[in-house]
Amino acid sequence: MLLALYAVMSLEPFEWRFPSRVANGAIALADGWSFPTAGIVIARPPFDRLGKAIEAETLDVSLEVRPAATDQTGPARILSISQDAYRRNLTLAQDGDDLVLRLRSAATDRNGTRDGRPVARLADVLAVGEWVAIDLRLRPGRLTIAIDGVPKLSAALPSAVLATWDTSFGVAFGNEMTCNRPWLGDIRNAVIRGPDGETTYAEQSQVELPAACRPMRHPPKLVPLVPLNLRDALRNIAMYLPLGCLLGMMAHRHNRRTFGALVLAVAAVSLGFETAQLFIPSRFPSIDDLIFNSAGGALGVGLGFWLSRRLAAWWPAG
Repeated sequence: MLLALYAVMSLEPFEWRFPSRVANGAIALADGWSFPTAGIVIARPPFDRLGKAIEAETLDVSLEVRPAATDQTGPARILSISQDAYRRNLTLAQDGDDLVLRLRSAATDRNGTRDGRPVARLADVLAVGEWVAIDLRLRPGRLTIAIDGVPKLSAALPSAVLATWDTSFGVAFGNEMTCNRPWLGDIRNAVIRGPDGETTYAEQSQVELPAACRPMRHPPKLVPLVPLNLRDALRNIAMYLPLGCLLGMMAHRHNRRTFGALVLAVAAVSLGFETAQLFIPSRFPSIDDLIFNSAGGALGVGLGFWLSRRLAAWWPAG
């Protein structure tokens, strides 16, 4: 019964689905990329001179896009420098006819949003079958966006924008890194410029086209404690403390070997549920959850040992 309760807490809503492998629909053009169906073009890292750009808080992004549809939602990723759908440095995306910008800075969350809203939304600038030139400029304290050479946005930025970026993130065209936000259309003349040079992503030598990818809502979190979510940590410790406490109170021997065995048992339960989350689209496994679930189990086992000794002292056998 107790394990069933943990299964509900760990795996609900039980929408089981094996990760599917889909063919990459991206097609190389003479000066860019076409996405008639869901696909992705990837470059790692974004460009060689990111360090200089961070130091100067200066970056330019230019590209021309031709949407194949206006009913693209998600928003659909045209260009994204990110790790997944929840952690990014910068994203240009299409939502209906609108161009949406998410930009990580000292004033946003890790998803480049403010209270769940994008940093900028330019309405009615994208049309089916029409080429649109997008020029984004980041300067110290200032963001500007021009559409077809016409300034459309000028907004103040905090002093730290690029300084907040994760330099390990790659750049993806036509999709999110997790392949779950596809965009349909064509991209050409894609360039990212730093203070001391530029990279042209329309050149095939600068990018890779994987044969296929596995769309997922969120990849497994394999790097421990980076970043550390204190609220989740405390929740996971509290969730597995009762299980450890129950095991500790049921143990016949209270020694280090028993303690270690019971903590390993709690860790095995947690590992099983974390692995099962690979097959639930709305959940994702995390090594942090395993660490803090085990820590909660260890605290619970220790508490169970203490309680059982106290109860034995209060109500001695016989």
